[in-house]
Amino acid sequence: MNDRKLKSRTLHTRLERGFSLVEVCVSTAIIMVICAMAVFTLQPALQNANCDAAMDQVLGQLRQAREYAITNRRYVQVSFATVANIPQITLTQRNDLTSGAGFTNPVLSTVAIHAPEQFFYGGGPDTPDALGQPLAGGGIEFGGISGGPIGGMLFQSDGEMVNGVTYLPINGTVFLGQTGPNTTARALTVLGATGRVRAWKGSGTGWAQY
Repeated sequence: MNDRKLKSRTLHTRLERGFSLVEVCVSTAIIMVICAMAVFTLQPALQNANCDAAMDQVLGQLRQAREYAITNRRYVQVSFATVANIPQITLTQRNDLTSGAGFTNPVLSTVAIHAPEQFFYGGGPDTPDALGQPLAGGGIEFGGISGGPIGGMLFQSDGEMVNGVTYLPINGTVFLGQTGPNTTARALTVLGATGRVRAWKGSGTGWAQY
């Protein structure tokens, strides 16, 4: 009988036991420290992923513009702009260059580039393709002109990228990046004679092909 009562009291005591306030605070502090360490460790990887996502967007648009121009035998103009601090790339079908007056030029797509990347060149070496560098701070250089030539940049039906005035092939580079760490730098080079587009990742001191 006494053993039964003792076991009952022991069980009841165990059921009433819990964590003290000190234990809860210590456990919470440990969890917060571990979370902070994880965020600190993952931050470079997240930044790198954001930069790659922006580069992939521009790469995809440039290649899409070239393929559309070849498939539909039309000029496709590629335009770069920053609206409300958001960089954008726009593809426009230039019907007026092949069909005469009275034809509209439909916008094929407008894509906002993944934040926080901008059309930005922070200085340093050119890409291994050596197609030119824009003025510091700018991110677009085509035909030896920072920002691109008058008349714009167009893909034509044979896949070449040409300027919108003389229709001669032009080379160019689109630089992406952020003020501060050079490791956020990305670049896309376009060889005008073929329309080939290549992507590059900045290492801080040079470039590696993506």
